[in-house]
Amino acid sequence: MFILLTGQRGSGKTTACWKALSELRGSGRKLAGFISPPLLDANGKKTGIEMLDLTTGEHQTFARIVGPDEGADVGVYRLEPGAIEWAQRVLSAAIVSDMDWLVLDEIGPLELHQGGGFAFALPPLADAVRIPNAIVIVRPELVDELSDRLGRTDIVRFEVTRDGRTTAPGRLVRLTQEAHIA
Repeated sequence: MFILLTGQRGSGKTTACWKALSELRGSGRKLAGFISPPLLDANGKKTGIEMLDLTTGEHQTFARIVGPDEGADVGVYRLEPGAIEWAQRVLSAAIVSDMDWLVLDEIGPLELHQGGGFAFALPPLADAVRIPNAIVIVRPELVDELSDRLGRTDIVRFEVTRDGRTTAPGRLVRLTQEAHIA
């Protein structure tokens, strides 16, 4: 089963995924890939993005929010030196690992429109034999494009909304359990 986890900015996509992964791991599922939780300041304001390797537990700061005059690389973010290369190594190892679920947080315009970032993972992700189960976080405006690009018949769209964010992790876990029953 290939789950495209989507939702508007701030809806709780990463948080829902993180909470569901905790339960999946507790039920014995082997996870690989990475999740990208926000870096928050003392007031809970987002200051950047961290990346966490789901296999090793290693983490690295991926990007920091910068002001308009500070030279952002992508949107409002300045990427940390070596961050993309680190994440690419994590994802490359995950693709060839013996895992039950591959997690990728996230595929965006960099991959789909510029061929950068994690674009190298698109062909393996399209192969349902090679990657039978995956959760990929993607922005709503890119869901159809990614779905078309992958061409998989087992794609399920899972939307996280602000109103439904508290129940989203449980719903996501139930959805992943359906993949192991089928």
